[in-house]
Amino acid sequence: MHQKFVVVLLALLSLSANASFDPYQVPENYQVYINLNQLQNDQLQVEIVPPIGDKDTVEFHMPRIVPGTYDVHDYGRFVSEFKVVDFKGEALAVSRLDSNRWAIYNAKKIYKISYKVDDTFDFSRPTGIFEPAGTGFDSDVFVLNNFGVIGYINTLRDKPFHLEISKPKGFYASTALPVIAGDTSDFFTASNYFELHDSPIMYCEPDTATHHVGGAEILVSVYSPSKKVNAKNCMDRIAAVLNAASTHLGGTLPVEKYAVLIYCVPLDLVGSSYGALEHHTSTVLYMPEFDGDEFYDGVRDITSHEFFHIVTPLNIHSQMIANFDFINPEMSEHLWLYEGITEYNSHLVQIRDGIYPLSKYLEVLTENMHSNDGFNQNVPLTQASKYTLSFYKDEYHNFYKKGALSGLALDLKLLNLSNGSYGLVDLLTELGESYGVDTFFVDADLFDIITEKTYPEMREFFARHYEGAEPFPLKELFETVGIQYDPIFESQEVSFGDAALGYNFETSRIRIESLGEDDSFGEELGWKEGDEIVEFNGEPIDLMTINEVITNYVNTTNVGDKVVVRVARPKGDGFKEIDLKAKARMVTFSDSHRLVPMSNVSDAQLKLRKSWINQ
Repeated sequence: MHQKFVVVLLALLSLSANASFDPYQVPENYQVYINLNQLQNDQLQVEIVPPIGDKDTVEFHMPRIVPGTYDVHDYGRFVSEFKVVDFKGEALAVSRLDSNRWAIYNAKKIYKISYKVDDTFDFSRPTGIFEPAGTGFDSDVFVLNNFGVIGYINTLRDKPFHLEISKPKGFYASTALPVIAGDTSDFFTASNYFELHDSPIMYCEPDTATHHVGGAEILVSVYSPSKKVNAKNCMDRIAAVLNAASTHLGGTLPVEKYAVLIYCVPLDLVGSSYGALEHHTSTVLYMPEFDGDEFYDGVRDITSHEFFHIVTPLNIHSQMIANFDFINPEMSEHLWLYEGITEYNSHLVQIRDGIYPLSKYLEVLTENMHSNDGFNQNVPLTQASKYTLSFYKDEYHNFYKKGALSGLALDLKLLNLSNGSYGLVDLLTELGESYGVDTFFVDADLFDIITEKTYPEMREFFARHYEGAEPFPLKELFETVGIQYDPIFESQEVSFGDAALGYNFETSRIRIESLGEDDSFGEELGWKEGDEIVEFNGEPIDLMTINEVITNYVNTTNVGDKVVVRVARPKGDGFKEIDLKAKARMVTFSDSHRLVPMSNVSDAQLKLRKSWINQ
């Protein structure tokens, strides 16, 4: 064992021997203690002995914003009973400056900072916090996004943190942080606050699976309250994507350990949103709990996106990420790189490795285009990114849609200029080698840097489509790889009815929320707002089967065929099931964004397509 590690271990073990957490204060690092066994009213007590300081007045901060959320969350509002004492236990003067900052006076005498912190999942008022960026404290599971639990002194943010957590019997700490696990307590180390905040921990009875790929250990940990889902099944779906990602990135990954923490919530208790928050070496997934392909495929696709953040921003980032200000950050112009390129790669590896068929991959690209249509087309990507906290807050989600298209356009442009020999992954590899985890590029210089590494034509390309709002030349780019792209087209298909669908969590059924004005099929069928679909042509419908049922109906039904829909119609305090009947009819509609492989493809097009998607 390394001598320095032995010293750290002994120091940590000495802390655990003190029942009242009164460790010897040192200038080198923070010492933090949390006892999960003392949970009361969804609150945890946090005790922090900071490094010895030399300032008369300092500020204690809880993050206002954290990377990856691009939104103001004000984690300090969950802190109460904030106290600071000296070695004699006497209180020091403190004043709360705002939701997230406390001024501490006579700060050279600081010995211990203590406070209580509420979790966000069960907070008494709506928090507006994206659930994967929140915290959950319950007797059977603890989700510790550390930025929602532990703060720092503004002048000592870059000091290491030593964290001791006392845990319930049988609980396991799932995390990417270095950990020394004990029977009753675990000990963690982080090199600074950024690493600590960036390393979530989930405590519960263990349900884990591991996979080794590209020199990295991948941990999947699941909390499923009714045991409907499990880590093994999640890993079975995720492993193929991880293997594909490793191959795509050259066989070696820039991390030693990566943790996928999956927190499941019963359908009737799920919050306003679900998904994941990326971290450099881990991710937290907040998911509705149900068994089946829809769940595991969702976990696979979400994990694929989050995992690619080991490239951007872990390995490739500007000074805004490297020196992130948790109170008043300056936002980067390149969310298209951090989120868009990540989203693009997460699906690209699945088509390249045969996980997706071509038809599925083209559906993913088409969905991105449709979603992009709902956002402001006159806002350049760089401006939407730089002002994402203010003017263009409502444009943020488009970085997963138009941002992914920016990755597609960049990839195809590079492949065209290089005759298939140099694409986006080659560019990312070069940028990673030039910068890496411990270095950064200057935010304003990125397009010039890429142009210098690639082709002179790229500077105008960036000026038009990234710094400017000119649409990507997708029709021309797709044609070079033998894909026909029609921005607008007319189509015919069997009508399913012009109804907006919702979901009733109490009955677990799909519900008719509203009916379109021109819906002759729906009128003949006779369904009404509030009807809940039980069966469609004899096939049961629920969240997991609806897409398959509708697709099967459209593909196998002929005009004039009898259609029978069983619905549960509200009646009094309950429902009455009735059968609705109509004859299938064809509808003609104008649609947008069609992608189909060309029938006559040249050798040059096939070569570029092979370089692009390996098919």
